[in-house]
Amino acid sequence: MKRIASIAAALALGLLLPGCVFTSGQIRIDFDLPNFTASTQAGITGQPIDLNDEEEYADNKDKLKDLADLAVLGRITNSGATDIDVVVWMTPAITLHTTDLQLKGDATKVKLWGPFHLKSGETRVVDWDESAKLFSSAGKTALLNEAKGDGTFSIYAVAEQGTYTFGVESGVLILVLDAGL
Repeated sequence: MKRIASIAAALALGLLLPGCVFTSGQIRIDFDLPNFTASTQAGITGQPIDLNDEEEYADNKDKLKDLADLAVLGRITNSGATDIDVVVWMTPAITLHTTDLQLKGDATKVKLWGPFHLKSGETRVVDWDESAKLFSSAGKTALLNEAKGDGTFSIYAVAEQGTYTFGVESGVLILVLDAGL
């Protein structure tokens, strides 16, 4: 027991000495996404993201170095009659696209994630490992640029082809950002 107390005391003393400061860390930001349905007939719904609303981000924005990890998680149900490939797009500003055609016509969009294949009638939960495989390098770069920039963007989930209807429940966008002095 004395040994553990001695080690703890030595570590605490080391942190108090001049010149010994933390120079880096990670910031995890979770954005709960509302449940939604996307459809070629009924339309799509984008989710505006403003990182500046998160206190930890706002306090450390000028120290951001890299995007350490990220995930889009949730339960996706293909209620349409055909198999689909779901993709998540990002626009580098707050946008209000309400149709698949508007989003596809936006020259600023960046493919963030996908495709995630679902058979007709299938429901699957996207976990962290599955999500990690679906991110594009261009999407990661765009997210990092937004985090270092104004911190505002929108994300949209649509199917890549044909007529579709799918729903997302318990969706979360998670960003893990590296920060340092």
